[in-house]
Amino acid sequence: MSGAGTTGGAQGGMVSARRIAETLGLPSPTEQQRRVIESPLEPGLVVAGAGSGKTETMASRVVWLLANGHVGVEEILGLTFTRKAAGELGVRIRARIEQLQQAGLAAAPADAFATPTVQTYNAFANGIFRDSATLIGREAESVVLTEASAWQLARRLVVESTDPRLLELGRGVDPITQAVISLSRAMSENVADPAEVVRLAGSFVGLGELPFGSARIRKAPAADAVAAVGALPPLVDLAVRFQEEKTRRGLVEYSDQVAFALAICERVPQVVAEHRKRFRVVLLDEYQDTSVVQTRLLATLFGGTPVMAVGDPHQSIYGWRGASAANLARFGADFAPAGASAADVPVYALSTSWRNPASVLGAANRIVEPLTAASRIPVARLEPRPDAGDGRLDVAYEETIADEAAATAAWFAERLRQTGSDGRPRSAAMLCRSLKTIEPFTTALADRGVPFRVLGLGGLLDQPAVVDLVCVLRVLHDPTAGSELVRLLTGARWRIGTKDVHALSRVASWLMSRDHAQKPLADEVRDGLRASVVPDEVGSVVDALDFVVGARDGHTALAAFSEEGLARLRAAGRQLQVLRSRVGLDLVDLVTVVQQELLLDIEVAANETDPLGRASLEAFTEQVAGYLQGDSAGTLGPFLAWLAEAERRDNLAPRTEEPEPGTVQILTIHGSKGLEWDVVAVPRMVDGELPGTLREKRGWVAFGALPFEFRGDSAELPSLAWRGVETQKEFAEAMEAFGEELEERNAAEQRRLAYVAVTRTRSDLLLTGSFWSTQQKPRGPGAFLRE
Repeated sequence: MSGAGTTGGAQGGMVSARRIAETLGLPSPTEQQRRVIESPLEPGLVVAGAGSGKTETMASRVVWLLANGHVGVEEILGLTFTRKAAGELGVRIRARIEQLQQAGLAAAPADAFATPTVQTYNAFANGIFRDSATLIGREAESVVLTEASAWQLARRLVVESTDPRLLELGRGVDPITQAVISLSRAMSENVADPAEVVRLAGSFVGLGELPFGSARIRKAPAADAVAAVGALPPLVDLAVRFQEEKTRRGLVEYSDQVAFALAICERVPQVVAEHRKRFRVVLLDEYQDTSVVQTRLLATLFGGTPVMAVGDPHQSIYGWRGASAANLARFGADFAPAGASAADVPVYALSTSWRNPASVLGAANRIVEPLTAASRIPVARLEPRPDAGDGRLDVAYEETIADEAAATAAWFAERLRQTGSDGRPRSAAMLCRSLKTIEPFTTALADRGVPFRVLGLGGLLDQPAVVDLVCVLRVLHDPTAGSELVRLLTGARWRIGTKDVHALSRVASWLMSRDHAQKPLADEVRDGLRASVVPDEVGSVVDALDFVVGARDGHTALAAFSEEGLARLRAAGRQLQVLRSRVGLDLVDLVTVVQQELLLDIEVAANETDPLGRASLEAFTEQVAGYLQGDSAGTLGPFLAWLAEAERRDNLAPRTEEPEPGTVQILTIHGSKGLEWDVVAVPRMVDGELPGTLREKRGWVAFGALPFEFRGDSAELPSLAWRGVETQKEFAEAMEAFGEELEERNAAEQRRLAYVAVTRTRSDLLLTGSFWSTQQKPRGPGAFLRE
């Protein structure tokens, strides 16, 4: 039932937020919360700091609107990012509505079938697309592509392409595939015109014809940039072909759903009118994580109507998937009613942290101080709740990463011996900038007997049995997989010693200096090989192992091996040769055969210290089966390439797993957003890691990148002044200035990442680092640790 035209609650007159809370037995809202809850029916932006109770405040806003008859239950739309968050928000709102009705405060009689609509942003866009797809000539029942299926389809198009320009790129099939997918999604998310992108690339490559501008310059300064941007025309053509092929097959990706929904709304005003009539109040959660195309869709649908967006610019950490922190600053311009300006749209604040203790908040505020000062919208300093304790903030900076890991494990062991205020085991997490350095930490936790679990696909691939399995698969496919082979040879199965591994490496070098008949190469050929940069021309230990298997006893190349080492190497080589002959099997069958041949299934069953071993192998087999759903004829090479890309994306995505009391959950900082634990450790707060540095200051002047000027948030991005330069020297200077801006932007992103990490704890926080890891020079404490 609609509440249009009513202004009072069930008791007559406006029912205040505090009275509702008192009646429902809830804590009384703070003054900041009250302003948000009782705000007028107009567009409004809420800047909500980490742990500031935004979900409860949004639910209370809905209850206040209903109690005062401003809207009906079914006229409320709530959008957020993950299904988990949407479920939590929906449950909270429905529970409050039920309480409101039981307390007799509802302005209208209860309708058992009326419920608010609470969805993810993508689910909402998909609903518009499915309901109206035919209006733009699309198939309503299109199937959503999985990441694996999208990878396979794009890769097939790359492999089947006869475009001679692809050969000139000097890239392999897999890097081109990744570039096609990312470029296709970027153009879709930013509603970019492919023809315009190609036109820009055509102009840009003209830089290569400019004079150097200095007699002292020997190499063309613009050469690398021209090569990178010059790759766009064939890549854009493939991206367009990728979109066409999806359409032909009735397939869509999530980014397509939003872009198609926007196209429907822009072309069919009736769809917009229907949604405005249906939803009179809209709540947008985690608004800082919306992409340009999502904000355009929402502004087209609901601009000028009572939309409340909730977000925190300091928690904008998903730029890699198209999210733009600038969306918060643009909210007023995007949603202001007709005749009003952006400045007329009110900005509210939620700045009391209901999660963090005072000591942690002090660290968090210090980290984002420069961001707060530079913010285009007001961001209040986070303050502790009235009854917040000091908590505990510990810092440990050790000599080596092994020492750092040991200190971290000891800290967790001590914290987990304690119970929470409810007598239950405490929850714990270790939040990492990258999972590449977690092995010393998992080893230290295991040595201490501290239960732990690495979350996500990265966690699965970190399980010992799965590591061995993937190493074998890579060795079977890639003759340059030397490090994977060495891991297998030195592992528990073959136990090859260091002396024999070095001997195998020398055989690889010996083979590199000989032809197929094992005769020495001519001097000029050897010189050419030494000057080569091709990776597999540094000697393959995989090929060397094959040689060792077939070489006659007494061969001079085998002289350095021990008798036992040679026997084991030959056994390993023969087994790998047998497995290589089975590579043509169906992928699931191949994985099963590898497990059986290496006795991995038996080992994990017998290993009582690794209870997750069998489950890990089964979960990996499920990943293979999921990959094959998109292509039943999938082969090993493309699967391994997809696995690497899937792991990268999975590590950057938010996690949905619940905390496990008594167990340390290990995940990336990106994955931790929206979660909280009793105790949290953030390791590797080292210069070059957290904060991390840009490897290349190239921005969009990189292979497969969409030029910034085609992005919807281009006004907030660094600008490369390449047009109008008269020499390549001038261009190099423009690139240098561009790189400095990129570095400043990266520094801000790193601060946001650190802020998210430290604000995940309810009680204790540990920040660690060490001078020595695997690098050749010591690294000092990172800027955030020093601050």
